[in-house]
Amino acid sequence: MHSNFFQSIESCFPRASRYRNGDSKTAVHESTTPFRYFPYRERHIQCLWANPRLRPTELKTSEGEPVSVEHPGDWNLEAGPDFLNAVLRIGTEQRRISGDLEIHIHPAGWKQHGHGGDPRFAHVRFHIVYFEGLEIPGLIQIPLQEALARNPRFSFENIDLTAYPYSIPSGPFPLLSMHPDQKTHWLESAGEERLRLKAERFAFALQGKDSEQLLWEELMAALGYKNNKGPFRRIAALLPLIRLRDLVTTPTEAYALLLGLSGLLPSHSDSAWDTTTRTFTRTLWDIWWKQSTELKDQALEKSDWTLAGLRPTNHPTRRLMAAAHYAFQLPEPALTEFQPNYWNTHLNWQTVCKPTALVGTARANAIVTNIFVPWRAATGSTELHLDRLPVEPINHIIRQTAYRLFGPDHTPKVYRSALARQGLMQIFHDYVITHRLDELQELV
Repeated sequence: MHSNFFQSIESCFPRASRYRNGDSKTAVHESTTPFRYFPYRERHIQCLWANPRLRPTELKTSEGEPVSVEHPGDWNLEAGPDFLNAVLRIGTEQRRISGDLEIHIHPAGWKQHGHGGDPRFAHVRFHIVYFEGLEIPGLIQIPLQEALARNPRFSFENIDLTAYPYSIPSGPFPLLSMHPDQKTHWLESAGEERLRLKAERFAFALQGKDSEQLLWEELMAALGYKNNKGPFRRIAALLPLIRLRDLVTTPTEAYALLLGLSGLLPSHSDSAWDTTTRTFTRTLWDIWWKQSTELKDQALEKSDWTLAGLRPTNHPTRRLMAAAHYAFQLPEPALTEFQPNYWNTHLNWQTVCKPTALVGTARANAIVTNIFVPWRAATGSTELHLDRLPVEPINHIIRQTAYRLFGPDHTPKVYRSALARQGLMQIFHDYVITHRLDELQELV
C-alpha cells in the first residue's frame, strides 16, 4: 500500500499523531508502516500462539522443516521473552527442543527491540513471526502467514485480546497530577488514534472486497458481540450481501437463510410453543429448504456458537433478525428501528414478552463509533463529525485504565466524551497490558 493510503486516513483524524508521536519516549512502538502492512498487534499473535484452537497445526520453520508443538510455553507477564520453557518437535525426525520463545510481526523486530544483547533473552530458542524474513542466527524461526492463509475460517478480528492473560501493573499513578483539561485532550487524541487504526484495517480489507460487503461483515461481527463474532463473520462471508439480496426480497426471507446457515433453526416443533411460533418456524423452514444444497451444506453447527450464559436478548437467533433487516438498508441502516417481526414479541422460542428492541441504544452507539466512522474514513469520506460521536457506556477496561492513569480519586468528567472513552481503550492496549505505564511520566 502506498503512502497516500496512510495520509488520507491520517487527515481524517488530525489529533491522532499527537498521541502517537508526541514524544520520542512515549510514542507507540507498534507504528504503522506501508512495508508489508499488518493491521494487528503482536499481542494478537501471542494470543493465537497460546490457543491450540487458533494455532496452525501444519507449521514449518523458515527452512521448511515441519514443527509440532508439545508445549507452547508459559505466558510471561513480566519483562523478557513472551513465552518461557516452550517445547517443540522439529523436523521429520521430531527433534525435541526446549527453550524460551519470542514473538514479532517482522523478523527485524528482534534487532529493533534490542533483544540480542539483553541477558533476559539468552535462553530464547524460537522466534515466531508473522512474515517470512531474514533469520536470526541461533534461533529457530517459524513464520505464520502461509499457515494461517490455509485456514479460511481464521481471522485476527475474532481474537478478544482481553480474554487472555495479562497483568495490571501496580505502583504510582503516572498522570495523577496532570491538569484535567490536558487529560481530556490527550485521551481524545488517543481516541482518534484508535479510530484511525480501525480505518486503516478497513481500508486494507477493501483492497480485496466490496465496501458494502466489508460493512456487512463488520456489522454482523458486531451483532455477535465478543463471544460470537467468529460465527457471525463466517455467515457474512458464506452469504455475501449481494447474493443475499439476489436470493430474497423481504427481511423474513433473509432471516430464514441466515438462521438456516447458522445451524440454529429449530429442527422440530416443541409442544410448549404457541401458535405464532409454530407458524413462524414452519415459514422459515419452507424458505430454507428451497435453497441450494451447496448453501445448506455450508451451514454451521450449534457447537460453533457460544450460547451458555447469554442473556436471551443477546442470543444469535434474535440478532440475526436484526441483520436480516440491515441487509436491505445498508449502507445507512436504522440501527434501532425495525419493522414488526416475530422477535418484537418473543424473548425466545417459548416465551412471549412485551415488545423489546432487537438492538439497544448502547449497542447501536458502539456500532456507529467502531464501525461506521472508520468505514466512512476508509471509503474516502471526510464528514466524520468526531465531536458528535454517541457516547458508549463505561466498561471495565475504561474504569481500569482511568484508575491506573489518574488514581482512585479522579473525576469521570475527564472521559465523558465518546473520543475520550475510545482513548482509554487504546491506552489500555498500548500501555497498561504491555507494562509501559512508566513511560507516561514524561507527559506530566
